Amino acid sequence: MNDSQKGGARLMKSEHKRRELAPLLAIFGILVGLALASLLTPEREFSPNENRYLQLKPSLTWTTLMDGTFTQKAEDYVADQIALRDRWMEASSLVQRAALRLEINDTWLGRDGRYFAKVTPDTFDSAQYEKNLAQVKDFFDANPDKDCRMMMVPTPAYMLRDDLPANAPLFDAEGCFDTLLDTMGGQVIDLRTALLPDAANMYYRTDHHWTTEGALTAYQAWCAATGHTPQDWQLETASTCFRGTLYSKVLLPDSPYDTVAIASDAAIRSMDCDGEVSDSLYSLAALEEKDHYKIFMGGNYAKVVIDTGANTGKSLLVVKDSFANSFLPFLVRDYDTITVLDLRFYREGVQPLADQADDVLVLYELTNFASDKNLYKLNKT
Repeated sequence: MNDSQKGGARLMKSEHKRRELAPLLAIFGILVGLALASLLTPEREFSPNENRYLQLKPSLTWTTLMDGTFTQKAEDYVADQIALRDRWMEASSLVQRAALRLEINDTWLGRDGRYFAKVTPDTFDSAQYEKNLAQVKDFFDANPDKDCRMMMVPTPAYMLRDDLPANAPLFDAEGCFDTLLDTMGGQVIDLRTALLPDAANMYYRTDHHWTTEGALTAYQAWCAATGHTPQDWQLETASTCFRGTLYSKVLLPDSPYDTVAIASDAAIRSMDCDGEVSDSLYSLAALEEKDHYKIFMGGNYAKVVIDTGANTGKSLLVVKDSFANSFLPFLVRDYDTITVLDLRFYREGVQPLADQADDVLVLYELTNFASDKNLYKLNKT
């Protein structure tokens, strides 16, 4: 091989090496660019899309270094504060759906853009569910002079089973309702029959809650069970661009938007939410945030006292989860005072408030009820 041929061979070898290195250099450049962009981008404390607080820069101390908390928080910080985080998550969800994944972040991808919280036989706590039912039963038995009722909201996955992915494992909701009826008897207001005929409109597509239409249907079932006269409520659209908690887990960019309605004629005198007093059951400021469901009472509080001005001479105690927030406006013409407790936050005794009430209502969604470890407070002395 002459010198010219040797030189050509060296050039070809050099060019081949450059081509091999090009992808590695490109990846390195992207990583460096992302690192620089992340360093230059201000920290975000909260992610509206994910509806959660993000990890901020952790403090390095000898203790946190040795017990491993600094390392864990540093990893979370890098993941949470990476530049263009929302876009990366959207891209990841799109790839998973293209790969025919049936669920993303414990959320089932149902038919027609509907999402379902993934609760399986392995994750549903049957023992806690039965323990909580026993607590409610004991509480009702301790108040025999009151009209005590329980409303258990069926899950959308149970009511819309045909919209779930094929062969999605669902916990035994039917058995849970059998246990409920066996335990509580006639004190249960079974909502399944009322919600079933129009079940698709009873629940949001991108959020785990029921719609205002669903809450209104439940109110009508409550009236039929308790002997109250159903009031004529006119619903008004408050938002047409709501994407809820399940969207926050999936983050697919083509997710549908839900409509939020309110009973704008549900007038009250005042509502005291842990000391914050307002003259409306609805917080319109929530429409400026991502979570439009917070329009109902402004969110969750330990104790809410509603002065309705209805002049009925009756009062109601409600023990509830967030599903009750959109239900309560329909009760304001039936009671003068409605006292509302969320046992996740309430720390005082419940019985003194029950003593002051004429009626008692316990309202929970089924899986929320099964996972709540605070029902013991009903009978705490």
